[in-house]
Amino acid sequence: MLLINRMDLLHKPAKVYLWGTGKVAAWIVEQFKNDIFKLHISGFIDNDEKKQGDIFCGYKIYSPDVLENDRDCHIIILSNFWKEISGQIEDQYSESVVRCDSFHFFIKYRLIPRYQGSEDEEIKETLNYICNGSLEVFNYPFVEKYRDIDIEIEYDHQKQLFYTLFADKRMYLSRKYKSKAKIQEYLKQIMMEQDKLSPHCYLAGTFCVDQNSVVLDAGAAEGNFSLSIIDKVKKIYLIEPDKEWVEALQYTFEAYQDKVVIINKYLSDFVSEETTTVDNIVNEKLDFIKMDIEGEEYYALQGAVKTISRNDKLRCVICTYHHEFDYMVIKNFLKDMGLKTETSKGYMWFPYDNNYFYSLPTLRRGLIRAEKGKNEN
Repeated sequence: MLLINRMDLLHKPAKVYLWGTGKVAAWIVEQFKNDIFKLHISGFIDNDEKKQGDIFCGYKIYSPDVLENDRDCHIIILSNFWKEISGQIEDQYSESVVRCDSFHFFIKYRLIPRYQGSEDEEIKETLNYICNGSLEVFNYPFVEKYRDIDIEIEYDHQKQLFYTLFADKRMYLSRKYKSKAKIQEYLKQIMMEQDKLSPHCYLAGTFCVDQNSVVLDAGAAEGNFSLSIIDKVKKIYLIEPDKEWVEALQYTFEAYQDKVVIINKYLSDFVSEETTTVDNIVNEKLDFIKMDIEGEEYYALQGAVKTISRNDKLRCVICTYHHEFDYMVIKNFLKDMGLKTETSKGYMWFPYDNNYFYSLPTLRRGLIRAEKGKNEN
């Protein structure tokens, strides 16, 4: 059994400073005031000279230069400018700071005790990684190879969009991405998602998209999943509600207009001006469904009952991490529909749920792979 005291998350002996005194810091202090009190912090740090010397949430605000006289310090950054501040600390105060965390530290501070009695080996593996590092979406060693990876990004002056080569093809990015740095971070994330060791990896082993399949890709975004299989499939329906992503998809798949249908709507269990259903879209044999649609997966499956029922052979990969109880309800639905299910290995921490600062944060299963009509051994 893994036994971890929350205070073991601190490097001892150490002085603890919280860096940042803006809106993010004020909100975090309000959410975690009891936890912060238990840390016995030495004060706040801020780069703003006008704030230095004042009191914030009952603690003195110091200049970063306070670190020149202190040693063995632990810094927790309460700001959205995590990378800039951590870079400043590394450049100027690395001799004084032994550890630097983002404000996700406080989520970790609550999450680890919740699971420390678990006998689940996959949870134990996740906790061991979290204890030795910062809390991320994917808490496994495979993420390390993506930290400093350099992805080539080019600009198409005619289309006025950035693109990268993916599966030896141009994959265009949404117009909202205006810098190569932002695109680098986005592409690193989707590469991590589809790493073969990731809990978010859509395909695994013999669970794949077969030759000449008809595929529905719900939540296409940049289209990396469909682009990876485009040459071997018969047809793909790309469902994407974001108009700027749709524009990028049109350029990415412009050479495949004979086999790609792009639908600019939300996918759910009802039909309206902005929404549609699988049953409303597909009137032919469907071989593969991929759904990654920001928590609407269960409802979209309700809108696919006829399609699932009429196809004797069908594979589905459905994301289950957007809401806390998605995994169980989606798994039960698929089993009731006669599909054999398997769960991706490992767990995710999802920071974009509206309730992710809930007092008992959760580890979640990434996705379910399901198959209908599989030959039993």
